[in-house]
Amino acid sequence: MAVQKDLLFANWTTRKQIVVSWSLILSVAVIHSLVPLVRSYTRLFYELPYAQGNGQYVQGWEDALFVLGWLVLMTAIRATIIECVYEFVKRLRIMSRKASMRFAEQGFLLIYDFTSFSMGMNILVNSSYWLNFEELWSTWPSRELSGELKWYYLVQLAFWLQQLLAINLEERRKDFGQMFLHHCVTSFLMYVAYAYRWTNVGNVILCIMDVVDFLLPADRKQLAKMLKYLHYEVACNIMFGIFLATWLVARHGIYVNLCWSIYRDVPRVMPFACYSGETMELETDPKKLSRWRYFNPFFDQKGTICLDRNIKSIFLGLLLMLQVLSIVWFVMIIKVALSVLKGEAANDTRSGDEDEGGEEEEEEKEEECEVRSNGKPTQSANGKAMASGSETPSRQTGIFQRGGIRVPGSRDRKELIGRVGCNG
Repeated sequence: MAVQKDLLFANWTTRKQIVVSWSLILSVAVIHSLVPLVRSYTRLFYELPYAQGNGQYVQGWEDALFVLGWLVLMTAIRATIIECVYEFVKRLRIMSRKASMRFAEQGFLLIYDFTSFSMGMNILVNSSYWLNFEELWSTWPSRELSGELKWYYLVQLAFWLQQLLAINLEERRKDFGQMFLHHCVTSFLMYVAYAYRWTNVGNVILCIMDVVDFLLPADRKQLAKMLKYLHYEVACNIMFGIFLATWLVARHGIYVNLCWSIYRDVPRVMPFACYSGETMELETDPKKLSRWRYFNPFFDQKGTICLDRNIKSIFLGLLLMLQVLSIVWFVMIIKVALSVLKGEAANDTRSGDEDEGGEEEEEEKEEECEVRSNGKPTQSANGKAMASGSETPSRQTGIFQRGGIRVPGSRDRKELIGRVGCNG
């Protein structure tokens, strides 16, 4: 019953998100069409503000409305895709209801991560800092950035804020604290980088993260999980191995190299100094160099913007905080990899598995009752045929779980490893 209540709550929140988000979008569209006086405001929800005459853009407070508009749109798109995929997979009866819901979540994230990674890499490959991290600091503190980079960056910020909203609205998992911290640090780091005009650095970091998320993300185990749900065990383990290598190179190789570039190249390439946010010239007016100068970029993009050892340490510290989380997760993932090398499946050891097993038993009982009422055999969600009057098929218990042998001592790691494991 607890599993059914959790699933009903998940379905209810998804449908409420669809209704509320699409209603807001439709309302803004109607107001924009019928009330010309407010169009200068409503356009900010979908149109990039602060365009310059040379085709470039700058930052400003109106960017917050653009992010808000995309946060609502992202919520609508995510909930709609999840609902459609869930209903489709549920009708196929190839997996349990809870597995169908997770499969739908993976489907949305797979689509989003592929799209964002493709866009991010297109910007990165065509930039001056491609394969040359020193160039990341050569144009600072220029405010100007291309429309493509600004749109990409603000939509990514909206996505991470939406993820922060989603984990609070939907069923909480055991690693809620870790994921909440990760999303908070990521969102704040993106905001700081945007205010301090380090969007090029953000572009590199997002690509490093997205390449892992696309193959098999740390927070949603998309492709391998989907393969597992479709019962492609070998393909699942192969994808898990590719993910492991990609994670190591991207998040503990390239990412650490970027952190080293910040430590080494700042202030060698980007000297410590204060500049006018409007003219980009050195600021020498003592009145504009108060102790509050660090907060100027967050409130006034034309005000003084400074870079010193404190700013460098804060920015580098936030990046290293994400690296610490990645190391903790990678250690847990290695333990799963060792179990695979021992001949076990890349197993999802999250507490939800037991719940899912209970859910399957409930589904089989419901199907058995349906069979007895109409006298016709049917196919259960896990692929077992059930005849009239037959008893519920027995399930393996103990250390032998569906999808492989459970890793001893894995219960303490089940929520996080479950997000990168292969078992439903």
